[in-house]
Amino acid sequence: MLNRKIILDADPGIDDAVAMAVLLKACKERVKLMVTTYGNMPAETTTRNALRLLALLGAGEIPVARGADGPGPGNAVYEDASHIHGGDGIGGLQDSALFQSLPERQAVGGDYLQLVYDAIMEEDNGVDYIALGPMTNLSALITRFPEVVKKLNQVIAMGGGIGLGNVTKYAEFNFYCDAESARHVLSAAPDLVLAPINITTQVAFGLEQIAAIGAAGTPATRAMGAMLTLNYHQCVAYGEPGATMHDSVAVLAYLYPELFEFRACGIAIDCERERYGESTVAEGSNVRLITGTEPARLLEMIAKNLF
Repeated sequence: MLNRKIILDADPGIDDAVAMAVLLKACKERVKLMVTTYGNMPAETTTRNALRLLALLGAGEIPVARGADGPGPGNAVYEDASHIHGGDGIGGLQDSALFQSLPERQAVGGDYLQLVYDAIMEEDNGVDYIALGPMTNLSALITRFPEVVKKLNQVIAMGGGIGLGNVTKYAEFNFYCDAESARHVLSAAPDLVLAPINITTQVAFGLEQIAAIGAAGTPATRAMGAMLTLNYHQCVAYGEPGATMHDSVAVLAYLYPELFEFRACGIAIDCERERYGESTVAEGSNVRLITGTEPARLLEMIAKNLF
């Protein structure tokens, strides 16, 4: 990874909040810009969550740009994931005394694509781009500024499922939000690491582990414990094994690739209505698809990075 700067693109979201904590604990000084997107919640809410979470995690100096409000024209009808993350995206904590006591910040104004482009292009060594939500922002960036691709050293994305879905039987949530943008990015990025739900759903906290996180006693761990408790019950009701740490898996694959098994391939994404968002292995080698890991070890590493 050398010492490259990072663009973080996310839709916080409880698992995004945990992934933010893991990334910031490891390399806060390298996160140059956070750009938000619709996804788990509408963009107005994910932007507010990003600003508050950065303050909670001691990274309030990182600028935040509000990105896409929805998928491109003609793409799937977007529905948020409040049934997993709560009505505010972070388990009801936006109105809590803890979050209300945090300093108020505003997102950076202006043309967000121009902001992201400028942040990337001024880095002589390029950047690493971590995408934890729908890929609408990155697809729009590449469409408007095709030359930016040469500055994307590595794209790390959470999304897709090979023969598996969690919105429909075919499609994972992030890809279902905007399959066209996902297809564009996965074909355009020269080096993309993909964390599919085949792997991420195996990395799920149980209530005992969550209680240990919340008992640590810092404002951040109390908040994470409360969010994860709600997330656990919502995820289990949805058919998942616990509080699933989808986005943290992608972040850990970026930070510690030696903990994962990869397959070099291409990924095809179906954009037809019947199987919209379905992802399948295809010819190619620009994608490093995560095919294996040790879930218990990843959960230990996530928990350790929350203290």
